[in-house]
Amino acid sequence: MIERIKYESDLLKRWFAATEANTINNEGEIDLVLEIMYHFDSKSNKKLLKKFEKLDYAKTFFEQEPLRDVVLKGTFLRGTLGAALKDFWSQPNYSKDLVGDGLEAAKKRDEKYNVTEKEKKFWSGIFMEHDLIHFFFHLDTTTVGELSNLGFTCAKSYRKSFFLIMLVSAIHSFFRYIRDPIGLLILRWNVRKVHSIKFSILSIWKVMWKAYWVGKKRPWLLSIDWHSKLNKPLHLVEEELGIMSGADFSYYHKLEKEIAKINWWLEYGKRTPYQQQVLVHRLVRNNGIPFKILP
Repeated sequence: MIERIKYESDLLKRWFAATEANTINNEGEIDLVLEIMYHFDSKSNKKLLKKFEKLDYAKTFFEQEPLRDVVLKGTFLRGTLGAALKDFWSQPNYSKDLVGDGLEAAKKRDEKYNVTEKEKKFWSGIFMEHDLIHFFFHLDTTTVGELSNLGFTCAKSYRKSFFLIMLVSAIHSFFRYIRDPIGLLILRWNVRKVHSIKFSILSIWKVMWKAYWVGKKRPWLLSIDWHSKLNKPLHLVEEELGIMSGADFSYYHKLEKEIAKINWWLEYGKRTPYQQQVLVHRLVRNNGIPFKILP
């Protein structure tokens, strides 16, 4: 029992460290995600797989070539779902097969990761779903973007691992942005003429909660035959599924801007006076802010 608690504590500490170092999207950390999922979701993995196997689409899914491979090898007309996904998966953050790399790394470390081909395919589907959520709702890969993604996912396929990852990441965000509430208030006051920062202790939790309720209203993305929709116009696919990328995650996109402001000032405080002047000139050039109101 004690060993189990130590092991679970170590897993979550490693995740906190990865979040702190901002390496959660590197292939070297994907095996950590898989390890957390494997350890905490042994029961829910089986339940979700059984739930998925009851769908009419399940048999087709296990026989199909992975969607990502089909998209990257295919040629699609401009404006179609396939063309948009190909552009998306060609970006640096999404260009590698992180699931395959992660499973290989995990197996080298522990033989228990010799999962069946069906389980491996299902896990790949879960990560494909994760990418599709980023794609359709324009979520970035920052901590807040990932928390929104997991909140949406938990609405249809709850996992203890996802809940714990969200909890640890939210705690990290607390320490990252709000560890000094008085300092944050002072920052907001000092820069009020340049940036009106609207960010509080509840912001991180609110963005996850809103994402969860968006997920409740939308279809389970893993249950959809995306292969059959690749040649359809993207806007028609979004209409068919009731996806409104801007409206669905409007709070996330607002919060994203507020965090960008905070990060700007945190970076500003680390620079030399000359570097600060360069940053201010760049801010003025990009946002059209008069010099006279700068602090």
